[in-house]
Amino acid sequence: MGLTGRAYMLEPVDFHREFTELFAALSTPEGFVQLRARATRLWHSDDPVMRGYIELLHTATPEDWEAGLDEGHVVDWYRILMAGYLIPTPAFHWPDLIKRRLPDLGWSPAEARRLAWGRELQLLAEAHGTPELASRLALHFTLGHKGWLSQDDVETALARLRALDRARFRRNQDLIPVVENAYEVLEAAVTKPDHVLLLVSE
Repeated sequence: MGLTGRAYMLEPVDFHREFTELFAALSTPEGFVQLRARATRLWHSDDPVMRGYIELLHTATPEDWEAGLDEGHVVDWYRILMAGYLIPTPAFHWPDLIKRRLPDLGWSPAEARRLAWGRELQLLAEAHGTPELASRLALHFTLGHKGWLSQDDVETALARLRALDRARFRRNQDLIPVVENAYEVLEAAVTKPDHVLLLVSE
């Protein structure tokens, strides 16, 4: 049925606190080494949750980072340091079908796309990081660095699914398992109100 994905609950406050502290020292040689070392340790971690997450990321490698500070590495490290704050959670089995087919059930294309792929990660930095961190990351985040959903997003999507007109499924029976899976993912996410839902496509 197309692309699948993995999902995690991310604790954004403590994560951004740690990253902001490391980022603030990045202008010094010692700060650069400390942040790079933290990312490298996570990259080589044997923890199965961390490994499963990091293997999905398209980033430079520790060998690349050893060559010196490239501004693009800050985005890599931002994503990799999330690994220390993740809890696995049920994932959308068919995010591509959510994006393409939820409009058949009355969702707008924009709503379906947001549920399937989440918001841009730059917006996560803006919501929970310092203005300095957000503006620095904005220089290197490109569109397509998705995705996460806030608790408001999760609760809104759950309400939309609960309110679906059952009559619409008469012509879209193939979407029943897609919607059931989406409901399962969102119900699990809403039980952790101090976390955000992180979506990573395989």
